Amino acid sequence: MKALSNPHAHTEHGITVEIVACLIVLGYGVLLDRLLPGFSHIPANIIASALAVFLALRAGISMDNMGMEWSKLGQGLKAGLLAIIPILALMALGIAVPWSRKYFFDPAVVGINWERTFLHMFFRIPFGTVAAEEVIFRGALLGLFMKRHRPWVAILSTSLVFGLWHISPTLNSIIRNPAFSDLASGGWVTFGIVFGVVAATTVAGILLSWLRLKAESILAPWIAHTCLNSGAFLFGRIAAHLTK
Repeated sequence: MKALSNPHAHTEHGITVEIVACLIVLGYGVLLDRLLPGFSHIPANIIASALAVFLALRAGISMDNMGMEWSKLGQGLKAGLLAIIPILALMALGIAVPWSRKYFFDPAVVGINWERTFLHMFFRIPFGTVAAEEVIFRGALLGLFMKRHRPWVAILSTSLVFGLWHISPTLNSIIRNPAFSDLASGGWVTFGIVFGVVAATTVAGILLSWLRLKAESILAPWIAHTCLNSGAFLFGRIAAHLTK
């Protein structure tokens, strides 16, 4: 006589897999930001993305569940291009207002020539950084959580992890950006800035996840995310010019 399966054991196994996956992702984020040299980030992200897809497939998540079905790239392209409009409008408003303009300023990008600026905007950011984050968060991790949870639970869970992923780079930005450094004169102020960034990137993760599910393609959030990050890089240079 066949033994009856234990649904509780199956549930516990699923929760364990999800927790371990989140911890691995967060651990990789810290490793990438704190320990690996800059020149290794792109190859490291390529390897991490490929490994995330491989492990998701092993866990029973299909390419379609990860938003990587080739037949749906067209609708992903359309949704992503439409998302660019409000993103650019908000960033343009941000540098137009003197109070918020200073927060776009990043000394790390001011001294970079225009050739390297375009290299960052059109290669390193979209393919070296954003592609990996989208594959990991809106692809493999979201697909994993969608397997056992309702869409809103999967979106909130993975977006929170995406927000926590930004703690380490935010601490680095506080050191580099004079506007943040002037504010972060105490531990509680630093905590407040980090908390604000985590909250903002969690919301961004929710919107990107919603876009990914709506378009049924990871191409849509990749385009939107690239516009946001590359736009911030460009507007950081513009903000520096305007504040001279």
